Amino acid sequence: MKKFKLQSIALMLLFITALTSCSNDDSPTEDVIYKSAFATEVSGPLTGKVGQELSYAITFPVENGCGEFNQMTDVEFNKELGYQIEVKYPKATCNRPEPENKVTIYKITTSKAGTYYLRIAKSETEFIVTKVVITD
Repeated sequence: MKKFKLQSIALMLLFITALTSCSNDDSPTEDVIYKSAFATEVSGPLTGKVGQELSYAITFPVENGCGEFNQMTDVEFNKELGYQIEVKYPKATCNRPEPENKVTIYKITTSKAGTYYLRIAKSETEFIVTKVVITD
């Protein structure tokens, strides 16, 4: 009886180990490549009110006509924090090889009055800095 119980427990542990060690083959492999891009222009309001949503148009070049904005990522230059643009490109050959400028809208809402600096990377070492004054 004890031997049967030990074998059952051992078999159960083996089964649980097998289940937890399997890789997740359900997720499709991504057919895209992610690359950083630098902003060429940032435009938007220089003042706003607490709680008001402010929108900034950020222009950036892509390597070919298939490049699409993916997200803003954090970056730091000379101990100053800012954002950098991440672009996604299909791994497959692009049928629209002409590079072009794209625009994405970045929105901010502040909860306190003060002076804020929106820093968007324009090169490997520099930001485009937009000073925004928020009042009550």
